[in-house]
Amino acid sequence: MKDLGDIAHPPDLTDGRIRLRRLQAADKAAVVKACNDGLIERFCFRVPYPYEESDFMDFLSYNEHFWTSELIANWTVVDAESDELLAMISLDVVALRQAGEIGYWCAPWARGRGITSAAVRLVRDWAFDELELERLELTTDVDNYGSQRVAQAAGFRREGVMRGYLTARTRRADDVLFGMKHDDPREPVVTLPDPRLEDGRIVVRPFWIEDAPAVQAACDDPDVSRWIYLVPSPYTLADAEEFVADSWRGLVAGERARLAIADATGEKLLGSISLDLFADRQAAEIGYWIARDARRQGHALAAARLVVRWAFEEVGIQRLEILTYPGNAASQSLAQKLGFVREGVLRGFLAVEPGKDRAGRVELPAGAALPPRDDQVQFSLLRGDWAG
Repeated sequence: MKDLGDIAHPPDLTDGRIRLRRLQAADKAAVVKACNDGLIERFCFRVPYPYEESDFMDFLSYNEHFWTSELIANWTVVDAESDELLAMISLDVVALRQAGEIGYWCAPWARGRGITSAAVRLVRDWAFDELELERLELTTDVDNYGSQRVAQAAGFRREGVMRGYLTARTRRADDVLFGMKHDDPREPVVTLPDPRLEDGRIVVRPFWIEDAPAVQAACDDPDVSRWIYLVPSPYTLADAEEFVADSWRGLVAGERARLAIADATGEKLLGSISLDLFADRQAAEIGYWIARDARRQGHALAAARLVVRWAFEEVGIQRLEILTYPGNAASQSLAQKLGFVREGVLRGFLAVEPGKDRAGRVELPAGAALPPRDDQVQFSLLRGDWAG
């Protein structure tokens, strides 16, 4: 690692589009406005909230000494031409480990433009190429999906979830750890993108928190809880909110794409379709449900066709599977319409769900006693057999 004593102050960094520079007194109004945003309040636990002008003045004073006293570099991210404040980013160097931790926030008016990921790349390259650090880390709340996408776009690898990592504003939270070594590739490592699939009649997209009431109404339906494993009954709004939050956790982790099926505007929720990945065998399982008032209109079939194409052409899946209860004739019919082949019955595949009627959940010979576990009928479609 380079002798950090040779650096009087972290330099300005730029990629031509954005510039990372020292904080200035003139930044006060923009910083105060940005730091009173709800997302920064929720996920940036070190930032005071509400954020007052006095907080800015204290930070401006401390910032002049962070590098020389604590090896913490702070930059203000601005537009390279207009000098408009867009974000802030820091690098906390841990000399003992020859490592550093990057932290950041993005102003509400600059989100969705790749600003923060570009800033992370600039700091990453300075830390590795100039400071000669061996490792960089990022930590972010497990529900801060935007921050996790920033880390992935800058080439950081998801290394795990640190459970109960810290208490922030009275809430004990899990954090995701991202890491990068100096010799790792610096290309993005997004394993599952945020899709928007359309056919003119429906849209398949990630869930929004605003979908929760419609999810609750749809899933508080005996037909959904009967045929979808582990769906609670009754189904509460809290269940729906957790369903939406978990859908994002799985998506950014690259483990599952649990997506909303919406009408052509993308607004009205019609159902859900999921793609659970088994990366070790380049396979995935498709699952789906449709709200009662949207059934028998071809929405599940249309959504499944979009997801099958996406899985084969963009995700790189080689084998798709559909598993369904023996008595779910509608789901089996849909699988066959998609070109899936029935492979057989997986006996005792699922644990029994207490309180749920087991009728149709097992393939039972006449007069036979109920087995201790439920069955699933398995269908598959190979990439090479797909008609496109």
